Parts: sequence; C-alpha cells; structure tokens
Amino acid sequence: MFHSLILVLYGAIAAIALGVTLLEGWVNHDRWTIHRIAGLIACLFWPLPLTFFLLHGSVSRLAARLS
Repeated sequence: MFHSLILVLYGAIAAIALGVTLLEGWVNHDRWTIHRIAGLIACLFWPLPLTFFLLHGSVSRLAARLS
C-alpha cells in the first residue's frame, strides 16, 4: 500500500509539472524545440531525487527506531 501511495504521489507531481509546462508553451506560442522537449522529459524525472530522499529518511528513522 505504501508503494502505491508513493507511485500515485509521484505521478501526480509529474502530471502537474507536465501540465504547467505544456500550458506555458501553449500560452507563449512556442514551437516544439529541443529545449521544450527536454523540459517535458525533465518533468518526468525531477521527482526522483525527492522520492529518494523521502524514502531514505523514512528508512533511516525506521532503522534508528529498531536498533
């Protein structure tokens, strides 16, 4: 269940970032340049470090509590 919640939160954050980036390009009438595509790809991967640090903190606290 915890993993499902993490995946849903990760997907929600990535979807919001993608939506904002797409709307920004649409409002500015930007073309599909390599920079815009790279920005959209980055929206999918930037939550990875955040997820890693959150999970690392949870595991560290659990390990300290069990020892």
